[in-house]
Amino acid sequence: MRLLTGAIRPYAWGSRTALAELRGEPTPSAHPEAELWFGAHPGDPATAAPENVSLLTVIDADPDVQLGAACVAEFGGRLPFLMKVLAAEEPLSLQAHPSSEQAREGFARENAAGIALNAPERNYRDDSHKPELVVALTEFEALAGFREPAETIELLRLLQVAELDPYLGMIAGEPDSQGLRALFTTWITLPEALLAKLVPAVLDGAVAYLGRGE
Repeated sequence: MRLLTGAIRPYAWGSRTALAELRGEPTPSAHPEAELWFGAHPGDPATAAPENVSLLTVIDADPDVQLGAACVAEFGGRLPFLMKVLAAEEPLSLQAHPSSEQAREGFARENAAGIALNAPERNYRDDSHKPELVVALTEFEALAGFREPAETIELLRLLQVAELDPYLGMIAGEPDSQGLRALFTTWITLPEALLAKLVPAVLDGAVAYLGRGE
């Protein structure tokens, strides 16, 4: 058994205390610490004692011993999971993971195009589809998927926000998955100037709705 030191990922939504306290480091940390990775991901592998060498290097040196022959046969000598300890102080960004087939095709396509793995325009940094399992250690709220279009239409109407009327019309005119797709695509591509007006109006509408007790 070898002691692993995880790799810290300093995303803006992270905590300045949770992961630092877990590691016995001073708090608050200099930057938000969002994720602690214990794995062999090429982007940020853990380090293994006593040499403090990359876990990726340890596995590559003798995958049959480190992973077992069955794992090597199925996953090609790679650690088939990445354990992350998350400390979400703020809402996380939207996550959208590809299917296994999409991941393999996209990774191969971007490799063939010569796009560097760390390039900002890169979409597929490896060929994994990344199914996830979350085990909450403290209170944690997660949203998955979308409401049925009819429920979304009802909610938008109940909020009584005039700024939402054009978008309400968009989905009410096509109350199915295609209408929902069109609405979502529109929202995530709105210019900052429109978002600066829409988001406060929606927040005010939500507060007013809760105050009405409907």
